Amino acid sequence: MTDTPQDDRVDEAFAAYLRCCDAGELESREDFLAQFPDIAGELKELMEAADGLGRFASGHSTAQAIMPQPGADTVSAFAGNLEDSGGDPALTLPEASRAKGDPGPTLPFRLGDEYELQEVIGRGGMGVVYKAKQFLLNRIVAVKMIRGGMLADENDVRRFYTEAQAAARLNHHGIVAVHQFGKHDHHHFFSMEYIRGTDLQRRINSEQLSLHDSARYVRDVARAISHAHLNSVLHRDLKPANVLIDDDDQIHVTDFGLAKHLGTDSSVTGSGAAVGTPNYMAPEQAGGHSDRASKQSDIYSLGAILFACVTGRPPIMGDSIVETLLHVVHEKAPPMRSLRADVPIDLETIVAKCLEKSPEKRYGSADDLAEDLDAFMEGRPINARPRSRAMKSWDWLQAVPLIAALTGRRVIRTSVMHRRFQAVMLLMFLVSPLILVMGLRVMKHRQNVMPGQVHIAGGVERGAYSEFSVRLSDRLKSDYAVESFVSDSGGSVDNRTRLISGEVDLAPMQASMVSGDPLCVVAPLFYEAVHVLVRQDSQINSAADLRGHRVAVGPAHSGSLGTAQILLDSLGLSKEEAPQVIMPWPDLLRDDAPDAAIICVGLGSSFVAELMQEHQWKLMTVPSSLSIAREHPTLRTLTITQDDYPNASIPTEGIPTVATTAFLAARRDAPSELVTAALEMIYREPQIFVGLIPRQSAAEWQGLAFHPAARLYFSQTPTTTK
Repeated sequence: MTDTPQDDRVDEAFAAYLRCCDAGELESREDFLAQFPDIAGELKELMEAADGLGRFASGHSTAQAIMPQPGADTVSAFAGNLEDSGGDPALTLPEASRAKGDPGPTLPFRLGDEYELQEVIGRGGMGVVYKAKQFLLNRIVAVKMIRGGMLADENDVRRFYTEAQAAARLNHHGIVAVHQFGKHDHHHFFSMEYIRGTDLQRRINSEQLSLHDSARYVRDVARAISHAHLNSVLHRDLKPANVLIDDDDQIHVTDFGLAKHLGTDSSVTGSGAAVGTPNYMAPEQAGGHSDRASKQSDIYSLGAILFACVTGRPPIMGDSIVETLLHVVHEKAPPMRSLRADVPIDLETIVAKCLEKSPEKRYGSADDLAEDLDAFMEGRPINARPRSRAMKSWDWLQAVPLIAALTGRRVIRTSVMHRRFQAVMLLMFLVSPLILVMGLRVMKHRQNVMPGQVHIAGGVERGAYSEFSVRLSDRLKSDYAVESFVSDSGGSVDNRTRLISGEVDLAPMQASMVSGDPLCVVAPLFYEAVHVLVRQDSQINSAADLRGHRVAVGPAHSGSLGTAQILLDSLGLSKEEAPQVIMPWPDLLRDDAPDAAIICVGLGSSFVAELMQEHQWKLMTVPSSLSIAREHPTLRTLTITQDDYPNASIPTEGIPTVATTAFLAARRDAPSELVTAALEMIYREPQIFVGLIPRQSAAEWQGLAFHPAARLYFSQTPTTTK
């Protein structure tokens, strides 16, 4: 006959009740039954049956069992007195020869030929521990027997011997030694070292431990557990009640009833069982994966014990066993300094590393933990590193229900702060479209507002760019009352770099430089004619005569340099045939200047006029100018006339050449008011610059990447009538 789902629920609930009793966490039977209203009747019957077999609900673990009862020369290890209903020692004493109606033997009781059981010093869910005299060695020992006597089932016996064998395998001053185990009248027992003193849980309950004592106790426990690990034994039920403190203030670890031998299937539980004490249990154990328990599981419990020593309470607490288990699996322990203000950051870091949810993030060994605790007590740097502020913030955010749902983290209970944060987050989500729209409007408004300071790039010394920029700056100052500055530069290449980097707001540059997404056109300014100049005494009369002569092509970062190189290449003159000299234009006034120069500048340039009038330079025709202009989209044909340089000797028909266009450029995100203001100043009378392209002509240019404000400005330009 198979068990029904109802039977399974009763069994699971009763098992939880026994674990609760064993851990000393049961406040009242009625409260426990209230959690299972639909099976309360069946549970109550099982509890009453258990009472008849020895009061499984006594509330004391076997870890407390080897401590002596209160007396003149001992300190009790019990959290409370033995219940009257569970004080009958006959419940575990041999009963094979018990007569009908005979309640059984009483204490003192002779157990075989070797022991005399004198008094009960502890009991738990599985066993009862007696203070006993060992005749042969004439010493006091503790004898543990299975609770329930002959009625103990196979799992009880197996767990009983697991504890005895695990402890017997170990030989360490910090672990309670097992002397002997056997069976008498079908009753299993083992004897062990008798410890005078108390236990760590009792010490925690009675006083606030100093930080040094807390660290020392757990360090010594870690050393003892390290010895167990080295001998392939996991404890799996470490808690303060299982740490005994003798009269010399030295610790002794006991109760290996849930121990597991690494590398073998020696555990008394299998996968799917949560074994241990919930408040001190590692997450992998609390999640029902006791088969995954490792050395790091014991290290988690050591961290939980240290937390309790320092704060007086376990790191994880719930209103019920089930809730506690869920919290252990899913919730972070609170910072120790939130419960005790004087906790140093190093000690909090050590505990936090022990209590990591992922085993691989904990200490690699119990010895590593002990070493860090030694370092803490000695004032040395610890090896553990505190969790980053970002990780702490992320952990906090994951406790917000909505974020937890999105990340797959299970949240059992949320704080008021987390709920308030979620409410604000949802409110922000609802109003975010409105905030975004308002923000875009504000941003757009700020982008379009005239700045308080305007920076304009100039050009080379005595160049047209510098002259134009200074005049534009002066007009902005007078008409718009803004601070305006002009900075010298090397020319178009330099201006482009400064404009893209944001060093300047406006910059004149040649057409070939106004390219790429960051830049756009404010206005076409003027044509920059290519002036091919030669010394009158150089015997250079045509482009072919330039071979063998050095040619000045302009400063390093100027647009003139690039245009000169295009022209020389189009004329078929290589750098070897006509070496190019990169130099500032004023150097042409020196006696050792090259015999020829190619200057790309606006018509009527004062510097070009000075060269021709006072220094005996002359202009030369650019051959095949139409073909050159067709090959290069940024160039056009142009004729230099007598009107451009009245005092120079220029033929009546003029001098054919090519020219490029100078533009005023800005970034695409430049304020619209600045662009519009610059255009108003450029086209305001009197004319800002000789040879300026008229507004009507500029408005007819097609295909230029105009700034939106400039495009709007030119679209409103009045058309001329014929």
